[in-house]
Amino acid sequence: MPTAPEKLTSDPESDMRKRTALIVAVTLLTAVGCGSPDAGGTSESDSPPPGASEAVERYVDALNDRDLPALLKIGAAPDEPWSREQADELIRSKGGKGLTITKAPITYDRMGDYMGTAALTASDKEGRPVRESVELLHEQKRWHVVLFESPSGNKSSSAP
Repeated sequence: MPTAPEKLTSDPESDMRKRTALIVAVTLLTAVGCGSPDAGGTSESDSPPPGASEAVERYVDALNDRDLPALLKIGAAPDEPWSREQADELIRSKGGKGLTITKAPITYDRMGDYMGTAALTASDKEGRPVRESVELLHEQKRWHVVLFESPSGNKSSSAP
């Protein structure tokens, strides 16, 4: 014969602790999930690698020094006739001006590799302002300034 179900007694304090624990657990799981790249959020691993500002500084130093090998290196271009010709043109048009960077904020994008654009503001040795947009690309664990157009016509920082 069926018996009547036992009457469960409820402790309001215990129930409150269980609900609080459940709320805390759900909140923590939600916070962790939102920070994962799969959840569409950003995490520390999604921040751009360091060194982009230093690449812009090396670019300006190479221009100031009229240093063709340094331009090839910061542009990640091979030492070939086509890249030397383009580096020479950069040096003729922008080199030796004694540029001093006043600001160069960088905005970043990620499309596979990290890319960035520095809004470079500098002053030349006479104090005149110079502005240039500098494109950056992070590849092979280094930031490079996109300076050269390969013989195939694609502007890139690397050799074809």
